[in-house]
Amino acid sequence: MKKVIIVLAIIIFSSANNIYSQNITDALRYSYLTPGGTARYMSMGGSFGALGGEFSSLSINPAGIGVYRSSEITFTPSLYYNNIESDYYGTSAQDHQYNFNIHNIGGVFTFSQITDPDTRGWRNVNFGIGINRHNNFNFRRVSQGVNPDNSLLTDWLDQAIFDEGGDSENFDIFSTALAWETYLFDTMDEYPFLTIDPEAGGLTTRQEANIKGSVREFVLTMGANYNDRLYIGATFGFPNVSYEEAINHQETDTENNIDNLNSFSYKYNLRTTGTGLNFKLGAIYRITDIIRIGAALHTPTFYDLTDEWWAEVHSDITFENRNDIPDGVNPGERVQFQDKSEHRGRFDYELNSPLKAIGSLGFVFGTTGLINIDYEYIDYTKARLRSDDYMFTDENNVISNSLQAQHNIKVGGELRLQPLNPVIFRAGYAYYSNPYKSDINNTEQSVISAGIGMRERNYFLDFAYLYSIQSENYYPYGSEYTDPMKNEYNRNGFLLTLGLRF
Repeated sequence: MKKVIIVLAIIIFSSANNIYSQNITDALRYSYLTPGGTARYMSMGGSFGALGGEFSSLSINPAGIGVYRSSEITFTPSLYYNNIESDYYGTSAQDHQYNFNIHNIGGVFTFSQITDPDTRGWRNVNFGIGINRHNNFNFRRVSQGVNPDNSLLTDWLDQAIFDEGGDSENFDIFSTALAWETYLFDTMDEYPFLTIDPEAGGLTTRQEANIKGSVREFVLTMGANYNDRLYIGATFGFPNVSYEEAINHQETDTENNIDNLNSFSYKYNLRTTGTGLNFKLGAIYRITDIIRIGAALHTPTFYDLTDEWWAEVHSDITFENRNDIPDGVNPGERVQFQDKSEHRGRFDYELNSPLKAIGSLGFVFGTTGLINIDYEYIDYTKARLRSDDYMFTDENNVISNSLQAQHNIKVGGELRLQPLNPVIFRAGYAYYSNPYKSDINNTEQSVISAGIGMRERNYFLDFAYLYSIQSENYYPYGSEYTDPMKNEYNRNGFLLTLGLRF
């Protein structure tokens, strides 16, 4: 009969699990930002680096605050509809999710220094404060298929043997120990083995993922306008991370190929919270009345993050021809077992995101319209995980060897059909290149956007629609045991900005 894991061992195992929970996925999740803000900004593909006069630019090129001639307050509610189609071993599944959030709230306040147009100097100094919401993590994914050869348990068995030395007292209480306690693992002469044979094939795998969260950045910005030619600005950014992940992984012997096993499930919950600090510096120069250029530099964001997690395994087994049938169980009897980690895993760590550089070119055609092009460069090999309790040497080496520099292009424009018409039409496109070196993990993303706005002297109203497309190869467990779940993400966003000028 199996031995009970003692309390001291549980504490040790918990610490070990904490060490291996942070990896390249965490580093990229909070370093790879898809900026958000007002409806005007989003409808133009997030391309505003050389234009300014737009609150969202405080998170991109803070020099944009210097373009303001009057104070304003903005408020942007948003609604997203996310649809995910997944293919796993030739079986398709689909799920969707609605999400309502506040995308932006903030204000810019102008203070004139020189009002005479013939006098050279600093014409105004402006201040901005507010929140822009980045990285919409919210989605639901359902994947289902039949793995003909292996199982999550195959991956766990190798983990138990090679990483944990085959000793049940070293099993990870958030995975292998749970499988052992629910009779999916057993030991003979202190050597673990599976009580089922997944290589017999026919295990139907179904995984449901419910993801929530975002990165909200609180910004404090100051900028100035020199002679209506040079605009400069600086932003202190304070991002706040909120991420929750609930995974329900189920495997069922629908074809009756596996002796003893009817089904098992593994539930895993992760919650990440934290705050960060960064600094952004930017400039815009008006070469002519039509042409403007812009540049911005973002320091790394220095995050302090906390991961908390919880796990549970449930098994449905029929005991036949077993030498270790539990007390009170008869041969051939179908029994269900459930075990979960009562200890809530927790680990505090730091993440330094890469530096970002942005170059912009803008064209302003009087009151008729404008066009802007942004280019962003981010080298994700420079992201780093750090902790006082653990040296992330292996994880940081994986980051350096597996990621690459990202080159993003954003293009946007707006058109007013008549100079005195308050209605403005907008459109944009953003392309985010693959941050991985390998095409197997290609996560490049495209965002198409459009919008319409009405601008009067003392108020404005803007609407935006976004459609983003992204593909992903997601491995529910070790890639040597399973094909990827091929996921197609389609996200529809609707934003409405209400603004007041004074």
